[in-house]
This record gives sequence, structure tokens and C-alpha cells, in this order.
Amino acid sequence: MQKLKKKIIASVVCVFALLCPVLSSASPAYFSATADSNSSSLVVITNPPSFSSTTQKGVVFCGYGSAGTTVSIYLFNATTQHYEKMNVYGNPVSTTINASGVFWKKVDLPNGLNKVLVCAEKDGAYQLVKREVSVLSSNLADRIKGYTVNMTNALQMGR
Repeated sequence: MQKLKKKIIASVVCVFALLCPVLSSASPAYFSATADSNSSSLVVITNPPSFSSTTQKGVVFCGYGSAGTTVSIYLFNATTQHYEKMNVYGNPVSTTINASGVFWKKVDLPNGLNKVLVCAEKDGAYQLVKREVSVLSSNLADRIKGYTVNMTNALQMGR
């Protein structure tokens, strides 16, 4: 009985020893609005641009970087003044860059201005990249298009 107890304890200790590096490298649940990177060479975000607008709720974040880098996406919460890790069905929105060196992750953003933080991390280094994406309702986008067409017509009529 005593030997079995010791084996169980040794097994539990081994499991914790194996999990500690994984747990310590997990990205935090949130970042403050003033958080800063300790690296600038982990990832390059190619989409979306720094400031963009779309009528699509689904926005693809993509780019390239070092294989094995974990990329997580955070959304700014104006109430708490923190970037909070996005979740889909209770799972964090994150991915790991594979051997090809590229990554992509599609997220649904609410209407309005969205301040998004992309966090890339590997081996204790992390890089924070901010993006602002305005999701416009399709009605507003249609009105803007209509206004542009009407202005074009008005300018042509004045010739």
C-alpha cells in the first residue's frame, strides 16, 4: 500500500513538472491598455491593416512569423480598460504558427469600432500588435455608396 502511494505521488509530481513550462507560457487572460512588447521580431501582421473598415463581421487576422509562435487575439473592453482574450464557444482565439511560417484566424467582431490586440509569444518573448477595425452595418455602407454615386452624378451634371 505504501509503495502504491509513493508511485501515485511520484506520478503526480512528474505530471506537474511536465505541465509547468506549458502553464507558464500560456498567454494571459488580458493586457492593460498600456501594455508593451518585449520583442519586435516574432510576427508580421499582413491583414487587417492598422486601421480598416468592413461590412463583414468575420475578419481574418493573418501574417507570418517564426514556427512555434503562439498568436492570440484580444478585444479592448472600454469598461475595464483592458484588452481581453477573445473566446469562441469558451475556447481562446489563438493559433500556433506552423512550419510554413504563416498563420490565420477568423474572428467575429461586433458592429462599431473594435480595438484589437494581437499577441505573439514564443520562449518568454512576446510582441503586441494593435489594430483598429470598424465593422459597419450594411445599411450604412449602402448609404455611403449611394452618397458617393450621387456626388459623382452631381459633379458630372455640373459640367
